Amino acid sequence: MIENIVQKYDAVLFDVGNTLVEQDMTGTNPAGLVPRIKPGVSEVVAALSGRVMLGVVSNTTEMTSQQLAVHLDTVGIKQHLHTILATADLGVHKPDPTPMRIALESVGVRGNRALYVGDNESDRIAAVGAGMDFCYAGPDLVHALTRFSREPASAVSRAVNMPVRPDDDFAARFRTRLDQLAKPLGSLGRLEHFASRIAAIQCTEHPVADPCAVAILCADHGIAADDTVTPWPQAISGVMASTIAAGKATSSVFAEMSDVYVEVLDVGLLATDLDLRVRREKVCEGTRDVRSGSTMTKAEVLAALEVGASTAERLIAGGSRLLCVGEVGMGNTTSAAALISHLCGIDPRMATGRGAGIDDETLHRKRGVVADAVDRLRSLTDPVSIAEVVGGAEIVAMAGFIVAAASLRTPVLLDGVVTQAAACLAREIAPQSIQACLAAHRSAEPASTGALAHLGLHPILDLDLRLGEGTGALLAVPLLRAACGVVGRVATLADLGAA
Repeated sequence: MIENIVQKYDAVLFDVGNTLVEQDMTGTNPAGLVPRIKPGVSEVVAALSGRVMLGVVSNTTEMTSQQLAVHLDTVGIKQHLHTILATADLGVHKPDPTPMRIALESVGVRGNRALYVGDNESDRIAAVGAGMDFCYAGPDLVHALTRFSREPASAVSRAVNMPVRPDDDFAARFRTRLDQLAKPLGSLGRLEHFASRIAAIQCTEHPVADPCAVAILCADHGIAADDTVTPWPQAISGVMASTIAAGKATSSVFAEMSDVYVEVLDVGLLATDLDLRVRREKVCEGTRDVRSGSTMTKAEVLAALEVGASTAERLIAGGSRLLCVGEVGMGNTTSAAALISHLCGIDPRMATGRGAGIDDETLHRKRGVVADAVDRLRSLTDPVSIAEVVGGAEIVAMAGFIVAAASLRTPVLLDGVVTQAAACLAREIAPQSIQACLAAHRSAEPASTGALAHLGLHPILDLDLRLGEGTGALLAVPLLRAACGVVGRVATLADLGAA
């Protein structure tokens, strides 16, 4: 990794909060800050020191460059830095590229020979504006830069070519700690299993479910243009995306109650008058009708995978340590049923359910559409080709999201049947990625049970939910938060004098 970076760049600049040190709350008095260096930072800085110019550019209104230098000295990296710039001294802040250009001038390096490592969108925009390459940080800086140095151009390629496996040694250590608590062995039932899985995925004895974010990916499906499989108008997809973003949908309420950050993304909606809080990542204006033989082009599939993967990278770099995934898309249970039927070997008519609540006549038509689609898939094994035939832009994006999160050692909490279909597709793209998934619930849709069995996942909840929008995942977050939190807070048997 170091050699690749040194060959390509003459300077590497870093953001500070959430990149080099743990993020402190905005508005904290600088005198009261106690910086805590993030994993991998000391190793990266020491390895690059003397080989490239190093520096920091930090967005702050509270700290001067001099105060920032004091804090970086506290964590032992100041001596390696050739420039330390706090935007408070300039009165100009990222995403304006001016601070980046000033830092580059101070180290005498042109933008095309420099890399910036940061944790948010403002960092990326500022770096690109200054002509620099950009890398998102993550839970471990060594891992983040290793992934980037091998595959700088594509988040999907980074994820596929840098797979990681959960470390079951950490799960075993976590279970040992659980067994030392003042409670009967195994008395938290399956919650102990789920928390242990998070420990294995995150590679820590101290698993966490916070901060948590949910990405709700939205797209329209051509099959919903008429009433063949759903009586609901296609325009509902865009309306619901805006409603969620405005905080007025069921998922919005659940997210607020579960203290989960919500991001709503337009991956392929037809609507153009969306709430401004919906993030625009459109790869198509709705997919084509699945009955036409092809719903997406190869270019659209690859673009949707990239949207999902880059979204996961960005949310993880911003501090999320548990990700939920949800969707909105009228007609998408049709594509989900076809994907699950084909990938899991389930009878297509048995896999097809009532979706948003259709009557018997509509269900009969829907089963026929799914069966015909699965017939067209029969000879296909390549996941991209499969997605071209029956994929939805939001389903493909969720697959990319899952693959990228897994490669960054971040658990993904799946919602219902459509997200489970995306997980089945993700498994075909990167088999190890499914090991980072947890199933929030068993959907009322019949394909859900088959998908969960195929993926080897046991649902946390079983409430006959079928709403989508990430609602089931959001309901499960407090349970995982509680399960992870007992270690370190519950008294041990030794504390009680029982051991």
